[in-house]
Amino acid sequence: MHLTSTSLVTTSLLLTPEKVLRSLAIIIFVLLLADIAGIILDGVLRHESRLTRILMYYFTFNGESNIPAFFSSVMLLAASGLLFLLHRQQKITPQESYTRHWFVLGCIFLFMAIDENTQIHERVADFVRPRLATDLSGMLHWAWVVPYSVLTLAVVAYFIGFVLRLPNHTRNLILLSGALFVAGALGLEFFEGYLYKRYGIDHLYNRILYCLEELMEMSGVALFIYALLDYLARYGTQIMIAPKDSEA
Repeated sequence: MHLTSTSLVTTSLLLTPEKVLRSLAIIIFVLLLADIAGIILDGVLRHESRLTRILMYYFTFNGESNIPAFFSSVMLLAASGLLFLLHRQQKITPQESYTRHWFVLGCIFLFMAIDENTQIHERVADFVRPRLATDLSGMLHWAWVVPYSVLTLAVVAYFIGFVLRLPNHTRNLILLSGALFVAGALGLEFFEGYLYKRYGIDHLYNRILYCLEELMEMSGVALFIYALLDYLARYGTQIMIAPKDSEA
């Protein structure tokens, strides 16, 4: 009797934090070039062509349900998943007293991913705008910045102790990524509202600001993902895909 055996050949896919950040940076750079090309062709040269229409429909940073918006949603969702993984990992550490912060932060990023894709903040703006006494010459035209700014301050107050408690390298990366994201997502919205009221949404100034805003947001999330992966690596966490039941 002849016995035949089959051996399962396993392969490893090594994803270092540096490789992930580099890949995200390349994608962001390509999307940025496409958006800049669209701004130049449509906003500066007024060049009517199929290429211009494709760039403006699929690649403009100031758009919904297009490639940059999808990519931003995926990054936010990935960050949320990593935060939930950190919550699960550190939940088993007896001395860890901040596990709930990872979970709450994961929920926040999950909401931001949904918001990015469904534009919840636009509905909030429609509700808040008529209730404002003044729009400050347009700076509060995108009225969702009012409740979102209050929520941002509340989030900062809740998480500041947690973030400062993290290792210096991780803490600095998270603070930098957060500053980038908030400055783009909230800070530039005030100026965009002012320029919108003064010149209109398709003015070149506004297009440049939208480009800068989305670039800062995507860069902030990419850096945050790197910070989480780097923290996981330093913490000694390994992610493996294996069958539920394995035979020796």
